[in-house]
Amino acid sequence: MSTHWRGSSSQNGRGRAHYLRSNVRRGGLARRPSPAPELPDPPSGDILSHIKREDLVDSHPSTDDSKSPKITDCTLLASYNWLDRKGPTITVPGLPPAWTPLPEPIKLQPDAGQYYRDQNAARYPKHPLQPAVEAIFKTHPTFDTTDIDIVACASTLGNLLCFIRKVDKKFRMIVETVGTTVFFIRRENSPTQTIPDVRGYGHTFPESYTIWGPAVQGSESHQRALRYNFSGMTCVVRFEGDGYLPESHSITPPANGEKPNKPSPQTQTLISLLSGSTITPYEPETSDTSLLGIQTTPAPTTLTPQSDIFDLKTRSFYKKDTDILSEEIARLWVSQIPNFILAFHEYGKFTDIRVMDIRDEMQQWEVEEEQSLRQLGSLLRMLSRSALGRPDGRFEIVHEEGGEELQLREVVEGVERVLPAKLQERWVNGYGDDSLSG
Repeated sequence: MSTHWRGSSSQNGRGRAHYLRSNVRRGGLARRPSPAPELPDPPSGDILSHIKREDLVDSHPSTDDSKSPKITDCTLLASYNWLDRKGPTITVPGLPPAWTPLPEPIKLQPDAGQYYRDQNAARYPKHPLQPAVEAIFKTHPTFDTTDIDIVACASTLGNLLCFIRKVDKKFRMIVETVGTTVFFIRRENSPTQTIPDVRGYGHTFPESYTIWGPAVQGSESHQRALRYNFSGMTCVVRFEGDGYLPESHSITPPANGEKPNKPSPQTQTLISLLSGSTITPYEPETSDTSLLGIQTTPAPTTLTPQSDIFDLKTRSFYKKDTDILSEEIARLWVSQIPNFILAFHEYGKFTDIRVMDIRDEMQQWEVEEEQSLRQLGSLLRMLSRSALGRPDGRFEIVHEEGGEELQLREVVEGVERVLPAKLQERWVNGYGDDSLSG
């Protein structure tokens, strides 16, 4: 692959000390907790039907460019940030943290604590997709929903693509209609299910190398909603953005081995703080979670262009010769994230950080995976028809580890609808109507 290297420039780290005060909470070094016990699978309903991979063979591929298995006409609809509040609160529009690399590498503490698989479900378990829909209507009060075929998150689309590409993964999701739109809702064993046995620096590294802007201090994550066309369907896809590349950090580093300036005294103090700190992740409150709080981000605020957004992964230096991008590119394609930061460390000290423009690689992957993407389009249409044809407009998809098929099952009693009643009515109406917001 001919990856384009953006490089990264050094900065004095100004402003990160305030960030630490608001985000390095419950100070001191935390002991690594014992692994959380595995949660039992939630109950499943009766089996309705099965879908096998061979059912998705497209023997008569369309020559219509509008139904091509490629993503086209991609636009950013809305964004929001989750805030660290007692009750679930978002701010709209959202602002991602800025990539602000330290002027010299330091040894970071490894990740410690518990991290949730699905931040949206952990923070707002009743309706995990509601914040994205609210952000869309807040950004576009008269948003036309009539031509939206699918609303999903990157995880649900990614899991369906894993099934097609024979990537063995256990997953579940609810498929539900709201008007003529089909929603795909991720389902874990529990909304607060955690990532087991966390290792590495995938959380402490971004905490140290990115900064939230003044308008969104106290943020915990940045979420975005894209609209694009895929295989003849108009899709809205929500995903998390790790950060953005400010213009000053899109340049190539100094040539001839020139070293960055010596860090300032303030930065040296910051480095000392970072090297002895452990970031404590968000813990959802169990009270006051019945209503979603929505606030407006202070002006001036504009939507950060998708071209500036990056995804970030950390790896041990032992994996420097591994093609990490090929393992991640399907996921990045779903979210249309054009920049990839890959940071290698030696025992917590990051000495090799690569900032890559991967747009060409995504386009090439899309060409190489044409058959798989045709099958994804066929699967999405098949699932949509099934949901729209059911009296209750919903069912659950279950894929077991090692399974060769998708099980379509009844949704058991007690599972919440994708949206609260008033917001569902607003979506069904076809155009935003503030009087129906709820």
